[in-house]
Amino acid sequence: MTAPARLPALEQLDRALLSVASQESTSASRARQLRWVAGELRRAVMREGFPAEARASLAALFEAGPVGVYLDWAARGDLRARATAGPGTSTVASIRVRMDCLEILARAGSVPVALPERPAMQELREPVGSRQRSLLQSWLEAGADRPGAGAGRVRLFALVGMVLDTGARVGELCALRLDDLAPDLTTVTVVRRPQARSIAAPTTEVHELSAHTRAALQRWLDVREELIVDVVGSTTALWVSVRGNHAGVLDADGQARLRPPGMPLMPRGLARAYTKTVVQVNADMVGQPGWEPLPYRLEQLRRAIEPQPLEAVKPHMG
Repeated sequence: MTAPARLPALEQLDRALLSVASQESTSASRARQLRWVAGELRRAVMREGFPAEARASLAALFEAGPVGVYLDWAARGDLRARATAGPGTSTVASIRVRMDCLEILARAGSVPVALPERPAMQELREPVGSRQRSLLQSWLEAGADRPGAGAGRVRLFALVGMVLDTGARVGELCALRLDDLAPDLTTVTVVRRPQARSIAAPTTEVHELSAHTRAALQRWLDVREELIVDVVGSTTALWVSVRGNHAGVLDADGQARLRPPGMPLMPRGLARAYTKTVVQVNADMVGQPGWEPLPYRLEQLRRAIEPQPLEAVKPHMG
């Protein structure tokens, strides 16, 4: 349809966006999300089939009918700025982000917004798709390749590569030792510890590592050498902490004793590091073509692939 010269609803939307996006309390990632939602709303308003009365004002735009149409179109992927490969449908997580932004924009415009019930987060249990895995690795690689890249980013780049090559669980990753790697980094030996331990015995598997993962591991091993300099004695753990943390005990003066960097990484620390990174990458990638928010647990990434080991040896249960 032909766009009219001025639409009160979009003018008021732009003013509300400018007001909230310029506030110091609005983070850069939230500002990107708000601009993303405002852009979708503009495209929705101009599409045939959108309620014509919603164009009269921001209050009219945020009534139940127009909001429902917008969210339905957004969920189907009809409001994307650019076409992407795949079905283009949105995740539950991205719909919830849109609803958060609608609330913020409504407050900024001093109007109410009629939102439907928020969808449950069950969709986050789905494995991560191939495009999302590729985008995640590219994002991690870009950060790890920069001069002065943080040790945590370099470590996670190698960890994600290891997960995608082996499908290892968090506990299995933390159990890896340096001698589990082949000298040329072409393979890794993983001891599988099934969750139903009373039924299934641990299995030792040898997995081939991709060139991508081998390069990431080499960077990590160089960083790891620097991290373990101040560790008393030697540590054989492949994954180690990148900063000091409290050991949970007090010294003679009653002060919490600090564990130095370079200590073996524990499952909880690994999970926290992954979740923290996912929060950041989800914020950075909002509005990018083909991007859907990643789930916050490493398990969904692990379940996305079905690696085939080069060797698998199940010990005798006698």
